[in-house]
Amino acid sequence: MNRPPSPHRYRLHRAGIRNVWQYDEQEFSFGDGRLLLRGKNGAGKSKALEMLLPYLLDGDARALDATGTGRTTLLWLMLDGFQQTNRLGYLWVEFARTDEEGQDHHLTLGAAIRASQSTRTAKPFFFVTPLRVGQELHLAPAGQPLPVDQLKSLVGAEHVTDRAVEHRARVARHLFGLTDPARYRNLLHLLHRLRRPTIGDRIDSGGLVSVLAETLPALDDEIVEKVARNLDDLDAVRTDLGRLERTDEALRTFLTGYRGYLHGALRRRTDQVSGELERLAEHRRAAGEAAKRASELRTREDEIAARLEILRAESEAAETDLAALHDSAAYRGLKELAEKRATVTALHSAAATAFKALRQAHSSQEEAGRRLTGEAGRLGEELVELGTAHGELLREAERSGLDPVHLGEPAPAPALPVAAAAVAELTAPEGDFHLVRHSEVLAVDTDACAGALDVWDTQLDAAGPVIRNRARAVTELAGLMERARRARREAHETDAARERLEEQTEEARARAGRRREETAREGEAYAEAVRAWTERLQRLTGVSLDAVRALTAHDPAEGPLPAHAPDEVADTARSAVDPWLAELGEQRDARAVAIRELAAEQDRL
Repeated sequence: MNRPPSPHRYRLHRAGIRNVWQYDEQEFSFGDGRLLLRGKNGAGKSKALEMLLPYLLDGDARALDATGTGRTTLLWLMLDGFQQTNRLGYLWVEFARTDEEGQDHHLTLGAAIRASQSTRTAKPFFFVTPLRVGQELHLAPAGQPLPVDQLKSLVGAEHVTDRAVEHRARVARHLFGLTDPARYRNLLHLLHRLRRPTIGDRIDSGGLVSVLAETLPALDDEIVEKVARNLDDLDAVRTDLGRLERTDEALRTFLTGYRGYLHGALRRRTDQVSGELERLAEHRRAAGEAAKRASELRTREDEIAARLEILRAESEAAETDLAALHDSAAYRGLKELAEKRATVTALHSAAATAFKALRQAHSSQEEAGRRLTGEAGRLGEELVELGTAHGELLREAERSGLDPVHLGEPAPAPALPVAAAAVAELTAPEGDFHLVRHSEVLAVDTDACAGALDVWDTQLDAAGPVIRNRARAVTELAGLMERARRARREAHETDAARERLEEQTEEARARAGRRREETAREGEAYAEAVRAWTERLQRLTGVSLDAVRALTAHDPAEGPLPAHAPDEVADTARSAVDPWLAELGEQRDARAVAIRELAAEQDRL
């Protein structure tokens, strides 16, 4: 006869959901360990029970769905329909009991679930504590879920774990007083079977025996843990593979665009540097030719000035001679006077020609100075533009992780004055004065500039090893991507193997269920045959076969008939029937002797 339940055992007292699925904050109160939920279909009654029990008793997130389809997951409960990057929620259930001395005791089982949108994971942290939610333990201070670190400090870090196996052991020990993991595992298996939505229909339709058969102990825990560990590893591999695939795709996209950008930038900068070097060479040649032309013009100017002085002296001498000639006109002849006039005219023409050449020399000098200054200015502007492009390259190198020192320093090109502004006074043969103004002349030290450009070119050539190192890095990255592809392929193969194992496991469970049912039916048929045989034999012989019937008096609800029952029935029946068979044998022998004696007597008669 079943014993009544102990009045001092733990009973369900309260439960709550905070920030999980569509529940912001909900608390459920139990009456004498029972809970009645009312509402329309789709109001969330079944989902609330799935989240609370028996999940908080075993921590198995794979068995959240009461139908056994596995559609309900922690990640779906936490992030479906929500846009937050991260989300934290709590599930808890409180048990209460009163001991023999009338003192109340409470035990709270809970789970803090932390979900991340970026990693697509939801990780539970289980806790077992005598603290009561809402009194000693507040899970939502200031309206926000309590962080896991603060939860550990409140209930004790030793009472919080992220391992379901350790949580099950604590619940079995503190709530049920069990130390045998197998017994607690069988209890959880029974709870999972009996909470299925169709359990009532199956019992009403006469399927109680099959339902109880399904609640028999599951597969060995070591096998289940091994398969679960492999599945967890597959989930971790799938998650890591997804992250590697996204990283691979991002790196591919970035490297494709960045490689073309670098090639284009380096090609443009190389073309610009080559063009600038060619223009610099042209400017150097132009500056050399201008300097040579200026030197020639200065020499010619000096020669013309000296010639002008000579002509001026000759003109003055001619003027003196002419004056003397005029003073002695009466003494000289007309022919001598005509010759002197011709000489003066020739000297005047030569002086006019020299003066014209001198003014032209000053104009050429001024034009050459302007050209030299302009070329120096253009060279400075081009070097400034080159420096600006160098600055842009430096910023691009910093953004791409390249040390800017490999790009060197741009070459300076200061324009220095080589001739100051001056004003020259020229005297015409007629005696008029003309002012000639010369502007300041600027030039670039071409030798220093060429040396600086050579140094810069050497620095750019030295950047070659860095480029080769970057190429090696790209090669290594390609190797990593190849490893990622292999890992993805292996993961796919592992998924296929897992699916095959799951199918084989389901088939094995189905076969085991069918064999248990067949065994139960055969056992019942055998027991019924034994009972019919014992009744017939007892009616015929009067031999007591109660011991045999006791061996077949088996309740089908307790499982199939033990395998050793037929041997025990045979041995017990043999023990009960052997005396009767021996007595029959003795009677048969006595009757045979009597028959022989009667036959002998008949023969004598």
